[in-house]
Amino acid sequence: MWNSRVLKKQLAAAIFAVTTAPAMASEVTFLNWVTAEPSNKPVIEGLIAKTGVETKVLDSAWGDMQKTIFLRLRTKQPLDVSQLQARWLPTLANMPNLVDFNDLYGQEYLESVIPAEVLEAGRINGKQLGLPWNTGSISLVANRNMLETSGITEAPVTVEQFVEALRKVKAAYPQSTPYALMTKSNGLITADFQTWLWAHGGLIFDQDGKVVVNSAETVATLKFLKSLVDEGLVSLDVDRGAARRMFGQESSAFYFDAPVARGFARDFSGKGAEYDKHVYPIKTPVLEAGMTHRAMEWGHLLVLFNGKAAQVDGKLSKEAPAVKFIEELAMNPEIQLDYFTKAGAIPGSKEARADSVITSDQYIVDWNNSLGVPRRDQLSSMRNSANFIAAVGEEVQAVILGQKSAEEAAKEMEVRIQRLVK
Repeated sequence: MWNSRVLKKQLAAAIFAVTTAPAMASEVTFLNWVTAEPSNKPVIEGLIAKTGVETKVLDSAWGDMQKTIFLRLRTKQPLDVSQLQARWLPTLANMPNLVDFNDLYGQEYLESVIPAEVLEAGRINGKQLGLPWNTGSISLVANRNMLETSGITEAPVTVEQFVEALRKVKAAYPQSTPYALMTKSNGLITADFQTWLWAHGGLIFDQDGKVVVNSAETVATLKFLKSLVDEGLVSLDVDRGAARRMFGQESSAFYFDAPVARGFARDFSGKGAEYDKHVYPIKTPVLEAGMTHRAMEWGHLLVLFNGKAAQVDGKLSKEAPAVKFIEELAMNPEIQLDYFTKAGAIPGSKEARADSVITSDQYIVDWNNSLGVPRRDQLSSMRNSANFIAAVGEEVQAVILGQKSAEEAAKEMEVRIQRLVK
């Protein structure tokens, strides 16, 4: 009898709790590509467990992520939170029900938690459509040992100083390729080209989306790259894998890479963590001192879809499980530092970035200082980006191979891009 009464009371309490609790989904559906990678899966599963949010994890290969997102949305399969590469955001910004985090938290609050320059990777037209999950950039990495051997005591600030540094490296290491310009594919060379274009004060598209690549700045950038080829300061047929190997084996002193550069230098040098002191991220030199230094945005975002898991009583709410899930991953310093410790992912929140685990790591301090004001890859963020990349990459290649003048290539580059945007 006693057990029966207790059971009835428990059942009544459970019914009361269900009928009086705010209406919301109990499970968050999270799509990502990191758990599809066997080496990273345990790390991410551990982070997800720490959020305390009931989560259904869906994974996809990195190359299939955009297709998978659109398929789930089109077929109305559950999707509450997704991981995105930062450069994909412009092409995915019009996805249905994508939440502006400014509507949830307010821009002022977000910038009090995450630096404005870090948040920029998730902003489109004033909307905060993504929160940084891990951050970084494609920055210029210098080999400090090669610089010191070449008599270079300070990182170059201007393009002219950079060229002088390359010449000194070449004198000290005659068989070297001082700068591993990535010439092997259009996708690689357009990333290097854009970064140097920004250094010269130019753009492919202006802030209104107008094509402005046929400019004096583009011509100067192309002539700069051609001069490096002519002087033997760069080599043809180099990809990122080769650049990483050349850097670690001290046959290149500079190249552009993401924060994973340190790990590759450890491997290719054969010296492990002992080689860390030589891996030195620096600001991309600019045409004239005083100009804004630029790196290329790189990082992973978390985006939120306004469905049941993002709502309480039918309204978008900070108390909803999907919002709490993102908040824990993107703003909880304990979880972010765990991610950094286990996988080297640089955190986005101010509190985590100020932790001694980060500030005592000189490489990460240098990397954060290398950013300047990052810019998004203007080509990879376009729809049918491969066509835009080909249009620019082929013209850059034509110049460095001596097939076209810089002026001809800049003009043709703009014509080809104009055709694609129509």
